[in-house]
Amino acid sequence: MEALSSLVQRNSKVFRRDKTQVFFSLLSVLIVLVLYAVFLQKMQVDAIEQMTEATPELVTMVNEWLVAGLLSMIAVSTTLAAYGVAVKDLESKAQADFLTAPISRATIQLSYVINALIIGCIFSFIALIGCEIFIVATGGELLSFRNFVNVVGILFLSVLLASVFNLFLVLFVNTQNSFSTLGTIVGTAIGFLCGVYVPVGALPTFAQNLIMYFPISHTTLLLRNAFMESSISKVFEGAPASQIDEYKKVYGIVYDLHGNILSTSTSIIIIIVSILVLAILSIIIFKKKNK
Repeated sequence: MEALSSLVQRNSKVFRRDKTQVFFSLLSVLIVLVLYAVFLQKMQVDAIEQMTEATPELVTMVNEWLVAGLLSMIAVSTTLAAYGVAVKDLESKAQADFLTAPISRATIQLSYVINALIIGCIFSFIALIGCEIFIVATGGELLSFRNFVNVVGILFLSVLLASVFNLFLVLFVNTQNSFSTLGTIVGTAIGFLCGVYVPVGALPTFAQNLIMYFPISHTTLLLRNAFMESSISKVFEGAPASQIDEYKKVYGIVYDLHGNILSTSTSIIIIIVSILVLAILSIIIFKKKNK
């Protein structure tokens, strides 16, 4: 246990020392913020104005929609960046040096996973506080205590899922060049697969189904429900239920999969099952690589 703790501390220090890596772990998030400031916000506000009157609450609701997507992306991008330490150690043969001590390969690998989980949780919580400040500064309200606790719980699930998802991917990577390529692909794709760049309802049916089957998108779904619960009721007060349902389907606040509206409990089950399956697959691949 002492060896594992020392390795986790060492991995954390190596990650924090590389400022460029920390910056690039947040690059996809910065891109979304620029896109949002330029046209995503206006596009969504204009579309909703066709259904209901424009109010300050409308802008708050759209901001909350963005915030939920950003938090999901941060969980993925930061945990993936944290695994860069493992790839660097593998390429530089540092892992071989660790094995000269009485430490197993499994302990070394577990230290990378725990470090990714810790880094993801820290960045996600800091981002949550920043997002709350942003929402209040733009005229919104702080989350209620109940919703704040819900969001923290969802963020932990999100980081845990992102950690095992990225572990599964990183097990196929052996060099820093291939890891950089992986980071570019994941950073680009995650915005689409979580319905942040383009609303789910604006995509063709095949793409919609792909997003709904992608487990990480369900963390975005849960976060949107937690953030937007109050603002949706205010914005669509007095509006027909059909308009509210249509908005939720188009903007990925509920998932209509093959004619069935997925419940919150279904999304949680999908996330937990995905964590278990990815963890088991990662263990199998790790054992095969180190026979």
